[in-house]
Amino acid sequence: MALVMLHHVNIRTVQLDAMSEFYEKALGLKRGKRPNFMFGGAWHYCGKEAVVHLVESVAQPKAKESQIEHFAFRTTGPMSAFQKRLRRPDGLYEAASIEDLNMRQINVFDPDGNKIEVQFAGSPDDDLSPFHGSREAQKRFKLGQKFNETMPMRTSASKSKTARSNIKLGVPKPMKAPKVRKSARRKAASVRAAAAPRPRRSRAAASAAKGRNPASRKY
Repeated sequence: MALVMLHHVNIRTVQLDAMSEFYEKALGLKRGKRPNFMFGGAWHYCGKEAVVHLVESVAQPKAKESQIEHFAFRTTGPMSAFQKRLRRPDGLYEAASIEDLNMRQINVFDPDGNKIEVQFAGSPDDDLSPFHGSREAQKRFKLGQKFNETMPMRTSASKSKTARSNIKLGVPKPMKAPKVRKSARRKAASVRAAAAPRPRRSRAAASAAKGRNPASRKY
């Protein structure tokens, strides 16, 4: 498992139309496809990647809060390996899923309370249960939550033209699962075969395998 790129930053705003226009016209980041979230916002693309995620807030974030709600990394490999890695240094985390994108997310807070999202391609075996860690880890998590208290604006309540027109742009393609090498597939297949229960043989079959036929025995 490895982080392969800084994928996007997520910015909260009460000026969604103005912010979206700025990133598109001033920086040249075209607004594009976005999942059908229940809250208003916009995704702006640099090439094929949505690098700026805007989220419409119900109110201006408080002075103590962070305007950047989180930043995200894209990764390769299974989510379970990263979860195991986080547990070693007592890294409390929460998991989430975006089914439209076949995406799984692990959300953590660093010691300063900055929220970090790590993205994985979805798998049927993914464990989405949270890891609570120690009391110290829970304190870090609560600190980060205080920086993100302002709630997003529901799309149905939004007056923003940007939020209401997202549906016309469509939804991004789902993430593809990481490719598995042939050697890894063979190893996984052999492990499954070894773990599979073996059928019980009858006494006749067992005796036949040893070269004896119980039907020919004389009593």
